[in-house]
Amino acid sequence: MGFVDVLKKVFFLKKKINLTISYLLKFKPDVIFSIDSPDFSFRVHSVIKKKLPQTKIVHFVAPTIWVWRERRVLVFREFLDHLLLLFPFEAPLFSKWKMKNTYVGHPFFEKKIIYKKFPINLEKKIITLCPGSRTSEIKTFMPIFIELIKEINFRYPDIFLFHFPISFEHAKTIKNFLPSKISFFISSTEDKKNFYIKKSILSVAKSGTISLDICKNKSPLITIFKTSWFNYFLIKPFVKVKFANIVNIIANKELIPELIQSDCNVSSIFKKVSLFIENKELRNLNVSNYQKIIKKITKNNSSKLIAQTVKGYL
Repeated sequence: MGFVDVLKKVFFLKKKINLTISYLLKFKPDVIFSIDSPDFSFRVHSVIKKKLPQTKIVHFVAPTIWVWRERRVLVFREFLDHLLLLFPFEAPLFSKWKMKNTYVGHPFFEKKIIYKKFPINLEKKIITLCPGSRTSEIKTFMPIFIELIKEINFRYPDIFLFHFPISFEHAKTIKNFLPSKISFFISSTEDKKNFYIKKSILSVAKSGTISLDICKNKSPLITIFKTSWFNYFLIKPFVKVKFANIVNIIANKELIPELIQSDCNVSSIFKKVSLFIENKELRNLNVSNYQKIIKKITKNNSSKLIAQTVKGYL
């Protein structure tokens, strides 16, 4: 979320933060366990730790200090008792700043996928398109995707284009962007999502958690990212990593192609998509390369490690 988006929601967030703080002060919990959303969680924790110092606070999903503003850890280590980490490379970094931490991995990889078969014309190749889950992301990427869909429909009529929304509202927002004469299939069920991604010869996705979902289903992947030029120029001087996709960040090289900012346009994306459509070896190499990284960040007992850590404070 960019700075402009945050400013729009600041008053709504402040109200929710105050309500949460009031409830916790009344309830006086022994342990607070929070997940992600540091803009919300840390504002609550900083107040609770001052007023209820005996309450232990365990937080899962570390702020990305490895991307920018590393010294932020000096602030949140004052109110967090324990930080649970998604990625192994984070542990030495937080330990350096004397922030108590445990690498637990991503629970996402614990869930085994059972693939159900759905009716599909197997003569058609599938491409999955993922414009993001937030309304602001859909507004940014759907105009690009619509023109991309038109190009693919025209040049590759045998391609079946697919998208999975995360909610009814998400699907409704995307459908509002679609012209009437366009070949693009939308499905909202988890079973169909996994089936079609698995069958996809390629996925084109906005950078984010969805990348891990696609990698788990072993679909070749192209990452795209674009924000407002205001946000881009404001943040860019402070960003320490060279890549947007977490797989590339961990590998410290571009295993998954990235089209960022000015390169995130219909012409550049279509050119890259065409290369993948026409080159099976390129697709296989893409999956083979990123699977080596996925194996490094996969743990089979993440949920158990999280539960044991929280239980240790009771």
